[in-house]
Amino acid sequence: MNASSPLSASPEVVDPAPDTFVLPFNRLRPGFDPEQLPRFRDLAWRLALISPRESNRSLVIDWSRCPAGLRPGMMRAAFAELNIPTPAVLLQQRASRSTTQPGTLRHNFQIWIRFATWLGGRGITELSQVTTGDLEAYAEHLRPLGRRWRTDAKALGVISRLWAYAPYLPESDRLVMPPWEDPAAVMSDFLGTNDDTPNGENSVAIVHPAVMAPLLVWALRTVLDLSSDILAAAHEHRRLLAAIPDRAPRGGTETAVAHLRDLLAAGQKLPSSGAPGATAVRARFGGPLPPMANTFLAGTLGVTTSQVARARGILTDELTPADFGPAPSLDVPLTARIGPAPWREAIGFDDVDVLLLHLSTAALICCAYLSGMRPEEVLALRRGCCTRAERDDGTVRFEVRGRHFKGVLDEDGNAIGEGEQRADPWIVLEPVARAIAVVEELEDGEQLFTRTLYRYAKGTCMPRTGLSSDTAVERIRAFTAWANQLAAAHDRPHELIPPDPDGAVALRRFRRTIAWFIYRQPGGRIALAVQYGHAATAMSESYAGRSKADMLDVLDQEKGLALAETLTEAGERLAAGEKVSGPAADRYHAAAAEFSDRYAGTYLGRRELRALVANPRLQVYEDPKAFLTCNHDAFTALCNPDRDRARDGGRSTPDHSRCHPACANISRTDSQIIALRTEVARIAADADAGLDPYPIAAREQQRKDHLTAIIRRHDAQRPADTEPTERR
Repeated sequence: MNASSPLSASPEVVDPAPDTFVLPFNRLRPGFDPEQLPRFRDLAWRLALISPRESNRSLVIDWSRCPAGLRPGMMRAAFAELNIPTPAVLLQQRASRSTTQPGTLRHNFQIWIRFATWLGGRGITELSQVTTGDLEAYAEHLRPLGRRWRTDAKALGVISRLWAYAPYLPESDRLVMPPWEDPAAVMSDFLGTNDDTPNGENSVAIVHPAVMAPLLVWALRTVLDLSSDILAAAHEHRRLLAAIPDRAPRGGTETAVAHLRDLLAAGQKLPSSGAPGATAVRARFGGPLPPMANTFLAGTLGVTTSQVARARGILTDELTPADFGPAPSLDVPLTARIGPAPWREAIGFDDVDVLLLHLSTAALICCAYLSGMRPEEVLALRRGCCTRAERDDGTVRFEVRGRHFKGVLDEDGNAIGEGEQRADPWIVLEPVARAIAVVEELEDGEQLFTRTLYRYAKGTCMPRTGLSSDTAVERIRAFTAWANQLAAAHDRPHELIPPDPDGAVALRRFRRTIAWFIYRQPGGRIALAVQYGHAATAMSESYAGRSKADMLDVLDQEKGLALAETLTEAGERLAAGEKVSGPAADRYHAAAAEFSDRYAGTYLGRRELRALVANPRLQVYEDPKAFLTCNHDAFTALCNPDRDRARDGGRSTPDHSRCHPACANISRTDSQIIALRTEVARIAADADAGLDPYPIAAREQQRKDHLTAIIRRHDAQRPADTEPTERR
């Protein structure tokens, strides 16, 4: 076979020469560096060179991690996977595609390397030595690792690809048919019963509400309030950088020397460098003097940084550490405030690069969270994607148009890596439009979110400017730390962003989180289906589902806090002398007393709140619309049609929409009776006005008689010489 070009689809045995190019030429992205193309002899293959997405990482597969004996066979199998369409046996048995995307390829090859490592531990040096028993043992080896059942099933499916490509490989590389590929077998025979979350439940953890709320607050504040100051500093920063000539002007060194001497003569300090790595450079090369702000001085004087460095060298013997001051600040007035105080006193020249990153990250958070876009969709946004549309009814809508990738296939059923333009725009809030406008001012090119916004970004093996999801995670982590520093500096502890219990805040978790909140609003399922572009609400329910048990804890905490507030108010009412009537009056008194004895004045942590929710004697719920308190007992609650089966999972909270006046769980306080009297007076005033139609007026009169009877019964339980008064 040809030693300088990849293999085309062919029944020939795969045995590439060491200098054979690994990647198929027809899939290479434009602008690649030929020197970076991996050859078969290389142990590092950069798979991102065949990815059309600018936001992809380098996707390197490191074959040095594979045992030496099995490495050549695994590399030949990987070469076949890259250059030969998916074998028919896989296309027929599962939803495979004839061309596999680079991210999936890297994932598959990593599974092969782990499999090879396990085989090496059993003394196996060639794939042809693997037996059916070995494969069954590997399946048994996977389950105790604690991963999801479906993850292990997919891993075994990836091992099957080695067998599927066996006809194209030398005899020493041919894997026996895995037992789970037998038509009479099922995967549970090898992995046990599927104990995963039921189908339809999305497994991506939402961002914890206690994390998402302050994170969004700081993202919006940065975009809406702080952006004007940061952008003004960026313009001045760019002006200074643009003033640095490409070629050293004549006499530039003398100009720099004279400027430095003038500063010292005027009693001023020389500006130090606060750029990333400046301290490390000083520690590495030694020297008693701190690093100087060469770039700032070069832009100020119109000379090159090397001329400033030479000027400093000329003056080295005259300088002492005391001659150096802080890093230079930009001459830009700051107008933004956090609360009553300016958000900072000044912006340093060396702070701009990091502030630009934080501003871009804040915009990314706003766009990703408030639009519900997938990570690859928001990272692919381009300049001019957001438009303002004024409708005939006077309302304004902001529409964002861009590309989508999921489910975009060619005529052969293969995924189209570059995606396609989404038919319908995303309808977004104005803060998203503001965020996009801010990023358009930050970036010079067409792409909105790039890795090259940061001047110190490391180079890559190809001209990739797009921001990857992994880099976005790091930027969100840095933004969180910066926001917490501001919150601490401005004494705003309530706006500190705590660490998320489910780990790093990744872009894909934003879409899941906003769905979780939207779903719980009236009409939420329909809103999700429209915004997310799902043809059926079942998919939206998958995004909004609760797959993490931790979220049940969150809801229990909210319920516990509500109960604590209600019982605290109950104790305050009784202490103020209010009387209670109704069949559950004694239980109301007992609940308030028990709560006061056990919890009053103490810290209610997660454990205490769980105990509060679980205590059947403390289930006290206010119902302002019905002018009553429900002392809920699932066995006697008339609002619960399943009360006879309460032990088997009946309602644990009252259904206010089915409240029955004859229920034994009702109690009423003087405060509620005062509200009842106000309601009776309103009904009487409406009747005197005579504006209601007869049927409505008649019903209102019946309601007035019913409420008056409740007031009468309440008053009958009070001492004759007292009358309820409004609380002060």
